Amino acid sequence: MKIAVLILFSIWFAGCNTNGGLPSGILTPDKMQDVFWDVIRAETYTTQFIKKDSMKNAALENAKLQQQVFAAHHINEKIFYDSYQYYNAHTQLMGVLLDSITLRGEREKYSTLYAKRPATEPFSLMPLPPPPPILPIPGVKYSSTPVSDSAKTETHIFRPVPIK
Repeated sequence: MKIAVLILFSIWFAGCNTNGGLPSGILTPDKMQDVFWDVIRAETYTTQFIKKDSMKNAALENAKLQQQVFAAHHINEKIFYDSYQYYNAHTQLMGVLLDSITLRGEREKYSTLYAKRPATEPFSLMPLPPPPPILPIPGVKYSSTPVSDSAKTETHIFRPVPIK
């Protein structure tokens, strides 16, 4: 009886894996999605920008970016590539992972495309005409009032003063 309880307890203990049935050292699907997303973005950056620069080694720059991604997610290269091999061997898990990454990319694309941007003031490439001159109003006497600005220079603003 004790042996049967011991066997059942060991089976139950082995089944209580915190990774949802994943072997130890393999990233959970959510964590793998986040890390894989950043690795893909680093690869895209390398392909689109770094490879065009003849002064930089694209493979070396991509390796540096990947190390930054791994450091940001508090993992190392071995854990990521072991997890990648595991997900690659289990096509159903990899399919779910890639589908979620694709949807994430679509959401990001549409959120940036259709994001409400603050309205900007209209501008023209043509020079604007000067403002029209202020014409005197008949029956109003103008006085000069000194006003000092931040540069401590005297300027004058002309304000109408009613005639008494």
